[in-house]
Amino acid sequence: GNLGDYGGSYPEFFATCDVNGAVKKMMRDHLSGDIYAGECTFVPQAEYFDAPFGIALAVDNRRFPDSLNEVFAQHGYADFAIAKEDILHVTGCPDVWAGDLDCEAKALVKQVYARDFELLCQKFGYCDDSENTCIEGVPGMCPSRLEEKRRSATKC
Repeated sequence: GNLGDYGGSYPEFFATCDVNGAVKKMMRDHLSGDIYAGECTFVPQAEYFDAPFGIALAVDNRRFPDSLNEVFAQHGYADFAIAKEDILHVTGCPDVWAGDLDCEAKALVKQVYARDFELLCQKFGYCDDSENTCIEGVPGMCPSRLEEKRRSATKC
C-alpha cells in the first residue's frame, strides 16, 4: 500500500500489483497467528464490538466519510467534518480492487473476517458476502472505471 508498515509491506507483490498474492499472504499470516500485523490493520472489526468495552454505535464504513460526518452532526459535533482531502489512503495500483481477487483469496478473506461479514449484515443490511465493493467516498479507493470493473469482477 506504500505506507510503510501500515497495512503491511509486501514489495514482492506491490511491484506487479499482485493483489491475490498479497491478500493470500496477509490472510495466511493472520490464520497462523500473526493477528496484529501491519499496525493492527488486519484485526477483525467484530472484536471491537465484544464485551466488556464493545462499540455501542456502528458507523457504515462503505459510506465513509459521509456516514461519520452524519454521526458527528447527530451528536452535536457539526463543526467536525471529514473532508476528502483529510482522508489517508494507500497509493499505487489504483485500478486493483476486491473484484480482482480470485476465489481462493476471497475464501480466505471470508474465513478470517466471518464475524465481520455477519455484522455488516446485522447492522447495515449488507448480506451478500460475495459482493465486490469499495469505498467510493475515499479518493483512490475504487478503480477509475468502476462500472466496467464491476461487470468483469470475479464471481465465486
